[in-house]
Amino acid sequence: MGTPAVAVSAVSSHPTKKSDPLSETAEEMREYLQDLAEEKKFTGTALVVRHGKVLVRAAAGAADEEKRIPNRPDTVFRIASVTKQFTSMLVLKLRDRGLLGLDDPVCPYLSPAYIKTCPQAWKPITIREIVTHTSGIPDIQELPDFYAKLSQPTTTRKLIQRFVNKPLDFKPGTSWKYSSSGYILAGAIIQAVTREPYGTVLHDEITGPLRLRHTGYSRRNPPAGYARGYFTVGSPALPINGSQAFSATGIYANADDIVRWDRSFGAHLVAPPATVKQAFTPQAKCPSNGCLNLPSSAYAFGWLVDQLHGHRLRYHPGLLQGYAASNMYLPDDDIAVVVLSNVQDTNTNDIARHLATMVLKSCE
Repeated sequence: MGTPAVAVSAVSSHPTKKSDPLSETAEEMREYLQDLAEEKKFTGTALVVRHGKVLVRAAAGAADEEKRIPNRPDTVFRIASVTKQFTSMLVLKLRDRGLLGLDDPVCPYLSPAYIKTCPQAWKPITIREIVTHTSGIPDIQELPDFYAKLSQPTTTRKLIQRFVNKPLDFKPGTSWKYSSSGYILAGAIIQAVTREPYGTVLHDEITGPLRLRHTGYSRRNPPAGYARGYFTVGSPALPINGSQAFSATGIYANADDIVRWDRSFGAHLVAPPATVKQAFTPQAKCPSNGCLNLPSSAYAFGWLVDQLHGHRLRYHPGLLQGYAASNMYLPDDDIAVVVLSNVQDTNTNDIARHLATMVLKSCE
């Protein structure tokens, strides 16, 4: 494949003067992304928005190399573990409706629909613990056959059977270790209390009300036209079956929708202020090297907790066969930075952090 197709633009609802620091920063961000694209270090889309004003909206590389379809700013990607902040918010919203309690044990919600009997070790585990990675349940993604099965259809019950009898990594509530297994259980509980499929609940509670028209969950594939996944540029990854990714990593979206999602927190459109505050509030301390080995002090409800140059930062990475993603939101500054890629080895977290830093420095 030759030089990646690059389309980097800035859009402003209020024209800025050339001397405007943000205008200069937008140009610097365009150049930064252009350079990365030419080095094949950025394939996908990037979107930076401050106070509702689009500073950069970029696309680079191919959505499908074989068909010669380029990525566009509105291309849909699998967002991998950025899914977790949506699943966490569903749990909080269902709590607000009285359908579950965060400190309820998970077992009564799972048995007998998803497991015949609950393992003794699981009986103390709470809903809060499965969505804050403090349950001790081993991560399904660490199982030897996880990636081999990722393209095959399955059921939620079968997913849970794969890790239900595994020994816990630690006593529930005593440590932190990332586990997509907990989020699979959260999806099962969401289905149990609503008696609706996960994708339907996602639409009814979040994507429908917020008008996230390009965001959703399918047990198979995203809608036609989504970006095909690659391990590296020119090396296609096997497709992901949505039923395997489920409520842990299964949502698809485009950058515009993710920014709208981020800003709905600041506008209290997704949930009442108290619920939004709780979603961003630290729930578990990160290991000394940070949660997921990324800069962070704690984990909230589907968000890593960090400071960026003294500003509150909430973010989450995504990485799954053929895809990488980073969603960063600075709630006090109303800055959203989203980088979505269909090339797995793209360092979306570093790109997003660099873009966020550029915006903050221009506002000093």
